[in-house]
Amino acid sequence: MKILLLNPPILGIDKPPVPPLGISYIAAVLKKNNFIVDLIDLDLEREKFKNIYEIMASYRPDLVGISGLTIQMENVYYIAKVIKKISKKIIVVTGGPHPSSLSEQTLKEAGGNIDIVVAGEGEFTLLDIAMDKPWEQIEGILYIKDGKIYGNKKREPISDLDSLPFPARDMLAIKKYRGWGPLRESPTTHLIASRGCPFDCIFCSETAVFGRNHRRRDPKRVVDEIEHLIKEYGMREVSFYDDLFTLNKKWVISVCHEIIKRNIKLDWKALSRVDTVDYEVLSYMKKAGCRIIFYGIESGSQKILDNIRKSQTVEQNLTAARLTKKVGIEMFAFFMIGNVGETQSTIYQTIKLARRIKPRYYQFTIARPDPGSYLYNEYIQEINEKNLSWGEYYAFPDNPAKMIVVGSEVSNQELIIFRKLAYMAMRPMSLIKNLIKAAVTFNLKQVKRILKVWF
Repeated sequence: MKILLLNPPILGIDKPPVPPLGISYIAAVLKKNNFIVDLIDLDLEREKFKNIYEIMASYRPDLVGISGLTIQMENVYYIAKVIKKISKKIIVVTGGPHPSSLSEQTLKEAGGNIDIVVAGEGEFTLLDIAMDKPWEQIEGILYIKDGKIYGNKKREPISDLDSLPFPARDMLAIKKYRGWGPLRESPTTHLIASRGCPFDCIFCSETAVFGRNHRRRDPKRVVDEIEHLIKEYGMREVSFYDDLFTLNKKWVISVCHEIIKRNIKLDWKALSRVDTVDYEVLSYMKKAGCRIIFYGIESGSQKILDNIRKSQTVEQNLTAARLTKKVGIEMFAFFMIGNVGETQSTIYQTIKLARRIKPRYYQFTIARPDPGSYLYNEYIQEINEKNLSWGEYYAFPDNPAKMIVVGSEVSNQELIIFRKLAYMAMRPMSLIKNLIKAAVTFNLKQVKRILKVWF
């Protein structure tokens, strides 16, 4: 069986391609089981996306697996349609965060061009499909048969992550990728050391694939992969792509110990939560080469933090920021406005907290009910009424008419203004220029807003 794995392009946003680790893991498992596999990252090699019909016609695979984030879904459907034009016999499978969240809807929207949706982790599910196991016996899939949709038993997450081979990076132009977040001009890539997150934030959809059970690889195995990346690809920087790298303190310290013991000189970055770090673990991370840590600060209002079930406090935000700076790790802080119960007052609290923390890097977003999140299910009626394409849905922040209100008491137009104001507040010279501009044009309302975030 000839198998082709595809990562569709992400169009419409300014975001550098990152290695598609999900299908890279799947490729590695299939290769380990002696299947003929090819992998094309159409997000990196976008000229191939323009020629997808010719590529499919010449390659003639038996099975095509397509990964799917929400913003990629229109391209997933397009590719599936092209494949079925070439041959109805080619089995088309899709998986990833969006199909895992909206499995039945994905099959319906594909108009019969997708045969199977993989819900959850796909390594062994796709292996079962490739081994021609009867579809009704494969856990973790929904499929179409004789025009009807069938759903099987959920597949449990992989308990032993060390049973997986390293991702098939040799099938990617790995040195052409850049890491996520602030970067140095050096070879960099991504690595997954753990999967799953036990927390229940209402805006998050990350558990759709990896679930809530936090599973961790053996620290030695993690560092073996780091050494492999250095020796085989000359990597000097690694981004841990885990949903929550710092959940287990003992494990994090063990990973750091192993890096230090092997005298590995490598910069790395990781996602964290403010309530999962302390001075000891941050100190070890710094010694082991951690350069940037990403925190979901979200809000400066305890009411909003409680509303979104963040399970952390404003005081913990401040403490983590202080300790992170103390050990010398740079901080990237994520802030969010427009959540359930948001008011102008709570937005000002968030902006003032951001100014107080003074992170080196930061991002302000407007709350969006992503597929797979609690918010999405709560606001499904409003979402359906908007009738947006998935591309429009993902890229809404600058178009108030296409925004989904999620319980904020602030209007869509106001949220866009406050987001811009938040960025101004973090850049004093920009704030001064806009204050002068507002004063000259006698925009008293804007003057008051600027002064309020300043003081």
